[in-house]
Amino acid sequence: MKRTYVTGDCWRCDALGVPVLWLGPVQSQDQGDAPFYCCEPCVQRLEELIRAHHLRGVASA
Repeated sequence: MKRTYVTGDCWRCDALGVPVLWLGPVQSQDQGDAPFYCCEPCVQRLEELIRAHHLRGVASA
């Protein structure tokens, strides 16, 4: 899968004006949906967390 980064702000670490990847919509209980963007280091950290989750064999919530 090709990942397309655009310049923007990371919603995980608050880095501004950096290459970010759209990861999908996130939901707020009060405000509805918003686009979730993360910079490459944060995307890599999320990948690590996902990998660890699957290695543990934890069922999806």
